[in-house]
Amino acid sequence: MRTSQNVYPTLKQALNDEFLSRDLKIIADIMGVNVPSTKAERIEVIVSTLFNDLPGYFSQLSTSGQNAVAETIHNWDNFFHWRPFINKYFSSPMTESENNSKRQIILLDLFIVERRVPVDLLERLKEFVPKPQEINTDYEEDVESEGLVVRETATPALANLATFLTMARDKKIRVSAKTGKATAATMRKMGELLYEPDWYDDDKIGPMQVFAWPLLLQGGGLAKADGSLLKLTPTGRKALQDDQAGGIKKAWQRWEKSTLFDEFSRVTAIKGQKSNRGRTMTTPVKRRPMINRLLKDLQPGKWISLEELDRQMQANLYYNFPMVNYEWKLYFDEPHYGHIDHHFDTWPLLQFRYLLIYLFEYCATLGLVDVAYTDPYWARSEDYRSYWGTDELEYLSHCDGLKYVRINKLGAFVFGHIDEYEEEKEDALFVLDGADLIFTGRRAIAPGKAIYLEKVAERVEVDRWRFSVSSLLTAVESGENLLEIRKILESLCSEKFSNEMEFLFKEAWEKTSAFIDVGQASLIECGREFRKQVLSNNKLSKLCLPAGEKYLVVLPGQEMKFASAIKAMGFILGVKK
Repeated sequence: MRTSQNVYPTLKQALNDEFLSRDLKIIADIMGVNVPSTKAERIEVIVSTLFNDLPGYFSQLSTSGQNAVAETIHNWDNFFHWRPFINKYFSSPMTESENNSKRQIILLDLFIVERRVPVDLLERLKEFVPKPQEINTDYEEDVESEGLVVRETATPALANLATFLTMARDKKIRVSAKTGKATAATMRKMGELLYEPDWYDDDKIGPMQVFAWPLLLQGGGLAKADGSLLKLTPTGRKALQDDQAGGIKKAWQRWEKSTLFDEFSRVTAIKGQKSNRGRTMTTPVKRRPMINRLLKDLQPGKWISLEELDRQMQANLYYNFPMVNYEWKLYFDEPHYGHIDHHFDTWPLLQFRYLLIYLFEYCATLGLVDVAYTDPYWARSEDYRSYWGTDELEYLSHCDGLKYVRINKLGAFVFGHIDEYEEEKEDALFVLDGADLIFTGRRAIAPGKAIYLEKVAERVEVDRWRFSVSSLLTAVESGENLLEIRKILESLCSEKFSNEMEFLFKEAWEKTSAFIDVGQASLIECGREFRKQVLSNNKLSKLCLPAGEKYLVVLPGQEMKFASAIKAMGFILGVKK
């Protein structure tokens, strides 16, 4: 048989172009018909015999062969795909096995010719071949017994979002103007403020959550670079004020389309990703939607292994995506020896590693999936150890230790399974004692909340903050808003404000509203006689006020009208030399 990618209109033409006469003799023998001497006659008898009893010959195929035909004509737009089939059915329809004889394999060659079904045969098959079964998804009931680190991510992610949005608002996140990545000093500071520790406390692995957060804030549309510092966008300000869950959802939606950063670039052991001659890697904008489709199709609240998730991704073309445009440009260690395209299947190195990183460093950091994991060292070394130049690699990606994920309630909200997200809170985390706010939670207070409370109150004990008129005025001077401060305090504790707190806020309101900066005004110098004319003019007197003996103050926003009015009197507004 020769190799072709033609879509043949008829089975006769396919047999004529793709089969030798001796191959046709074998097929005719298997079908139990008399074998003519010429190729044309053999084709004629094979085709007429097959079409006279097409359902009967289809039933003679192995179960694997029948599934191959069904998938090709119903799901795969008349093109047989090896990878999805093997991952769905755990077998190949064209490999001899206990349930798949050589006769059945040869017979299958009549139905799928060079991975396609001839058109005349295709139309007949669609009349009676049932659609294939849906792929089953295997979930895990329990992962605690496997000795893994299990982390729930929703609450920490929401707290971290508030913390890092506050840092961005206060211009404390410094990034590279070229790459958008945070500086090492900024990541160290962010690491100190994480609600819970980063996934690993390992200098060799390095930071993960605090590496991802500045990129997610920018790519997610919550912040943007202003020089070397991040500043909040309107969406980021709204998320900080009253909608962290909505902010997470918007960030995830925007990140899907962001070209700021390719997550796979974190796999530094694979070289050649940024070749100068043509774009080596595909854009992540085309990869993320495929994984997100898969995540949306998972059942929330159930653990699934990364192996099963990867199988689902390979078995369904709806989730498939290419990783590279030029695979031959990628290599390990030395460009002359370690090219990865020398191997048959690079999926474990490319698509699967991208899946690991996308889920662990980005989806879990955003709080969409809970994770169960171990150290990455040697966790998946069987995937790459056969490649030249990998002898010293302890892991291919820093996310190799990820074993299971679970869509949590925040993920269910973001993926559209539920319409609203209600954060699970401990009862009475904070209580009021006069003008003091006391933390009563079982775990340590989130660093972001502690930072905020220290802006608006004095920390008098580890778990106690004292409010005063002075602390509130200082907070307002630094850019806080009294109404927003009150709203946040009311959200922290369920009880009503004490009389002492009501008095403090009332007095602070009076002291911040007694004198209001309404903007800049223009000071005009003029002679006494002209000043008198202006102040006695009905129109001009409404635009300005007297200031001392020889000055007028034009009210904010009235400068143009004032200049026009004096011009009508025959004067122009001069400039002092």
